[in-house]
Amino acid sequence: MKIVKVPSVGYESNCFLMIDELSGDFAIVDPSPSIQTIDEVIEKFALESSGFKYILLTHGHFDHIYSVDDVRDKYGCKVCIHEGDADYLYDSVKNANKIFFDEELVLKPADIVLHGGEELSLGDEKVYVISTPGHTKGCVCYLSGKNLITGDTLFDMSIGRCDLPGGNGKTLLESLKYLSSLDDDIKIYPGHGGISTIGKQKRSNPYMKGL
Repeated sequence: MKIVKVPSVGYESNCFLMIDELSGDFAIVDPSPSIQTIDEVIEKFALESSGFKYILLTHGHFDHIYSVDDVRDKYGCKVCIHEGDADYLYDSVKNANKIFFDEELVLKPADIVLHGGEELSLGDEKVYVISTPGHTKGCVCYLSGKNLITGDTLFDMSIGRCDLPGGNGKTLLESLKYLSSLDDDIKIYPGHGGISTIGKQKRSNPYMKGL
């Protein structure tokens, strides 16, 4: 599985393409950049629109969902979000756009509602959905091989905040405890900041040390 970072605009939130290079199937995770930026990256890697299978959301905050409808409308791919955050797509308080900007952000409902434990396919590659609540009720991570997209559950040397609607610090620590059981050499691709590994976070992230 090839993981490609899509250049961020505005919110400094990370967006990634997950590409099965053999089949050409791909998914986008947390599309906050403009549709023009996303188009450019898809064109750069010569990806066919027929291979665009999923929009995978790690959670429902505005800075991770902003371009969801633009991408879905253009490419016809399926939007996936955990049941705990499903209504964030059309609830501007829960997705925090109303809180930060006093503006509505109302998107169409998801095509696929996740529960955790699902196995999605991109060609022959598997993407496993791991429920990691805490930052929001419906936070998930996506694991494929040795690549883990963590959204706002786990950052390099930090974690996501818990003081927005649906956040719970105790629950987040339980999710981090689970992630600490994964192999040290798994790369993490966070919702903000740089790429790291599970091993580094277990050794140095103050929120994961000792879990």
